[in-house]
Amino acid sequence: MKKLSFLLSLLILFTLSACEEDGDINTGSDTDINQDYEYVDFTEIKITSHSQAENMNDNKYIVYYYSATCSHCKEVKQDILEFASEYTDIDFFIFDVLDASDRSSIEEFLGTPSVLIFSGGELSDIYVGKTRVLDFISDYTDPVFDYDTFESQHLNRYQDVLDVERDVYLLYYYLESCPNCQTIKDQFLTWAFTKSVYQIYFMNGASVLDPDNIPTELQILASGTPLLLVMNNGVFANEYYSGKDDIIDYIELIGSSDID
Repeated sequence: MKKLSFLLSLLILFTLSACEEDGDINTGSDTDINQDYEYVDFTEIKITSHSQAENMNDNKYIVYYYSATCSHCKEVKQDILEFASEYTDIDFFIFDVLDASDRSSIEEFLGTPSVLIFSGGELSDIYVGKTRVLDFISDYTDPVFDYDTFESQHLNRYQDVLDVERDVYLLYYYLESCPNCQTIKDQFLTWAFTKSVYQIYFMNGASVLDPDNIPTELQILASGTPLLLVMNNGVFANEYYSGKDDIIDYIELIGSSDID
């Protein structure tokens, strides 16, 4: 009888151990708890006026416009705040329009909830309404960029590079068939997406019009790809980064800072 009791005790102990290993016994330590976010949790990224929202800086940044009384804002509140808690690629701000004592100067602003994306001191994209805000979250969660993303920043004439009137801007010269260009493509484009559309331009060497007629100021382009040139009001600033290692070192040094 003692032997049977001993065997039963071993069997019960073995069964309990197996349940713990399989995770069937809930001790409370591994319970998933959904995080509920409140706007007050994000005071460090809160904006209080339209003027501030529209003039933060020259780089690309994002502002989420909402109202505490807006029913659709309430429906996407947890989605957008969860996104804000994890997103680090571009500066992200939130703005309760009821806090504002001024009016927006943006004609495209139609109300809340809305996501406005600014670049170079101008509105570059807008998502209006609950559905579009959710589209924004989807678009900006682990995005994949291609050269087509920067279509408006592509130049195909050398003179276009020299005609840019900005104190500092970059020209990225590449070939899609270039192995080193392919190696750094994802990292470079992800970084470039965070910058103002007026600070960085692209030139595909295979698409240049009159490619043999390189002006004196841009003779460096004949040295190969990938190449990143620093320009100043149409003048080559005698600063450039050639090859994948030099370019990666440069963008890692600049990071989220302004290009200057």
